[in-house]
Amino acid sequence: MKTETETRLLRFEAYHVLPDSPQMQRDFLYVIASLEARSAEPQAADVVRVAKANAILPVEVQGFQEFPGRGLGGLVQLPDEGRPRAVVMGSREFLAECGLQIPEILEVTCREWERSPSRSILLAGWDRWVRGILKFVKAPETVQS
Repeated sequence: MKTETETRLLRFEAYHVLPDSPQMQRDFLYVIASLEARSAEPQAADVVRVAKANAILPVEVQGFQEFPGRGLGGLVQLPDEGRPRAVVMGSREFLAECGLQIPEILEVTCREWERSPSRSILLAGWDRWVRGILKFVKAPETVQS
């Protein structure tokens, strides 16, 4: 597990969703931004910033819960849906404990990204499936002159 200082040095670099469609990308950004907007996690502001840059604003999360060092969860109602979905976001272990399965294509991406140095991986999903993976990398250190 990353220490708080190490996590602060990470920045949001990439995400991969399945199915890889504009709608799923949009839904995924709504979910992760909405959860992170209520989170105390150090990388939360970076995730919300990326979502806003893509014209996605966080929506209300009912029953928000934060499990420090493990993950986040709550009920998120996507803009075009009539009912909220139970969503979770966090470590691979946390999502497995929540009963979510990782599709093989996302598993391949997960393994590849986990091999990268100076990185952190988070997964997010709903309806029994991991829907996407987020990759954070060590932010370049500021050079002082």
